[in-house]
Amino acid sequence: MRVAFAHYSQANDISGVTIWVLGLARRLAKDGICVAIHFVIAPGEPSLEECGEPPLFEELRQQGIEVFSAPRRDCLKGDVQETLAFLNHWQPTVFLPQCKPAHYAAAAQAGSRGLPWAITLHSDDPDYWATVGAFGGPRYGSSLVCVSRHIRDELILRQIKRPASVIPCGVTIPDHMTTFRKDPFRVVFSGRIWEHQKRASLVIQTLIRACGSSDSIHATLIGDGYARAACERQVAEAGLTGAITFSGPLPSSQVQARLLGAQAILLMSDFEGLPIALLEAMAAGVVPVVRRIPSGIPELVHHERTGLLVSEDPAEAALALLRLADDPDLWQRCSTAARDLVAQHYSADSSYALWRQLLEGLDQPFNPVATNPYPIDSRWIDSLRRIAPSFHQEYNQPRARTTTLRQALRTTIAQTKHRIKHLLSRRP
Repeated sequence: MRVAFAHYSQANDISGVTIWVLGLARRLAKDGICVAIHFVIAPGEPSLEECGEPPLFEELRQQGIEVFSAPRRDCLKGDVQETLAFLNHWQPTVFLPQCKPAHYAAAAQAGSRGLPWAITLHSDDPDYWATVGAFGGPRYGSSLVCVSRHIRDELILRQIKRPASVIPCGVTIPDHMTTFRKDPFRVVFSGRIWEHQKRASLVIQTLIRACGSSDSIHATLIGDGYARAACERQVAEAGLTGAITFSGPLPSSQVQARLLGAQAILLMSDFEGLPIALLEAMAAGVVPVVRRIPSGIPELVHHERTGLLVSEDPAEAALALLRLADDPDLWQRCSTAARDLVAQHYSADSSYALWRQLLEGLDQPFNPVATNPYPIDSRWIDSLRRIAPSFHQEYNQPRARTTTLRQALRTTIAQTKHRIKHLLSRRP
């Protein structure tokens, strides 16, 4: 079996998908499976000619993983052809593309010629549904993998009548777990500091309310993103720079250390899949305070049993944090149950076993003599016909000097949209 991944390369990336890709690739290589990762280097990242390869690439090679990389091209078709060139060169028997439309389009082109591959739906995200709509049909030979039962059920509701596997993300269960501390009671947020999906404005408003109401509550935001500057300004204006800090992106080992020193994790997203940051926190006994959304969250957080569920109202979320800080018994009960739930159902070992079973099933019908799809023709790419215009969106980037203004406008528009939605929902 030869398993190939395609993903993007970006400095200091702590996204859940990246953590999952690297974790699965390393486990497969450790078990003697031939593994390769094709990275597309994101625009704005230092070029290989300027700074050489990222240290991650050499680290992966030392772990037995073959690494290939290329800068992102100026059009979708160019990136599809680059990915197909990688497939023709390395000739995997199973392909796992991630995140980028070009990777899925290349997989569809190869899949229609016999290469087994899978679409992994990591979240309840419009981009993933567009990907399934474009490339999830039987003509392209894709298998569907969902990280939560909710996403699998959503496939059925959308009348996508294809079998789908449910393989939750798995995390390592630390030997130790955090303990209750009243002063300070530490709250963490870990992830991209964006308004899109992560709702950074709700996170920071919640933390300002909680820390402003109690001197014993301290908060740290781990990660980075275009909304970070606006969040830092709000914290400074509230006079809470000593209580609310921003660590920036951290290596996974340091994230784990921060979690083991925290008592609560806050998440106010519009949609998720099965958040790895949340799983890692719960495995360490950190109690989640999370927004009540359908995207996998109810599978992890049972109100007042493994954490607290709240609405999108920052005042309600802040009160939940204050309640936890003032109720050691409730905190301890949720902390123990959260860790037990993850250990029993979401461990890295159990997830890996399911992935091995799936990959072996995909690899089994691949017969190099009878169905060898190589070489895959990249001159006429069938999978690019009639795809959604949004798949080309990342190639239409604004000039660098307009990026800051564009991000500010994006945040303002998102906040306004959510305020209008909230007001309409309150009307009788």
